[in-house]
Amino acid sequence: MFLGEYTHTLDAKGRLTIPSKYRNELATGLVLTRNPVDRCLLLFPQVEWDRLADKVSALPLTDPRSAAFRRAFFSAAEDAQPDGQGRILLSPRLRSHAQIEGDVVVAGMNKFIELWKPALWEEKVAGVLADVDFTGDFFSTLSL
Repeated sequence: MFLGEYTHTLDAKGRLTIPSKYRNELATGLVLTRNPVDRCLLLFPQVEWDRLADKVSALPLTDPRSAAFRRAFFSAAEDAQPDGQGRILLSPRLRSHAQIEGDVVVAGMNKFIELWKPALWEEKVAGVLADVDFTGDFFSTLSL
């Protein structure tokens, strides 16, 4: 389970140190890809990636939205293995998509991780929290 928010800095080679709290779940491998709807990267443990990849692959081949999603999702995917110090390389192509240059927000999303440029993360989270109406109706639809 991936919970919490951390800020780490890429090293000169573009490597990100994975928070120690997350390393055991990623030790057997992971997959990084771009988020097709946001300027961030998605990081999945191999097991979660395999489940999601099966679902995406099962989408109808003739549906244009499914095809566009598949192309964006799979064509950017890169598998990785953390090194002995818990670092992974973020390729220039993926860093460019997420506009990540130095600092990276590593945000746990339960079954996966999002990687964000700090300014974009703050805009996304702070902006949404300020604008969204979290009234009782919202929580009742979630049975909370």
